[in-house]
Amino acid sequence: MLNCNLTHDTATNEVTVSRNPHDRIIAVIDLAADVFEDREAAISWMNRPNAALGGQPPVALCDTEPGEHQVRRVLHALKWGGVV
Repeated sequence: MLNCNLTHDTATNEVTVSRNPHDRIIAVIDLAADVFEDREAAISWMNRPNAALGGQPPVALCDTEPGEHQVRRVLHALKWGGVV
C-alpha cells in the first residue's frame, strides 16, 4: 500500500498527489528490477554513483519527486536504448 498525500488547491482546482520518499524508492526499485530482470542487480544499481545522474547514486535522488523523475528517465533509457 502506498502512502500518498492529496492536496487540493481551491483557487486553481488542481489536485496534487505526493508520495513519501520510502514509497518513491520502492517504486523505482521495482522499475529497476524490471529493467535489469534481477532485484539484487537493481538494488546494487540504486546504490552506485551514476554519471547520468551527476555522479549521485539513484537512491539519493528519490527523496524528491523531481529526483525520482530523473532516475526513472535513466531507467527508461536503459530499457529502451534511448539517450539519457
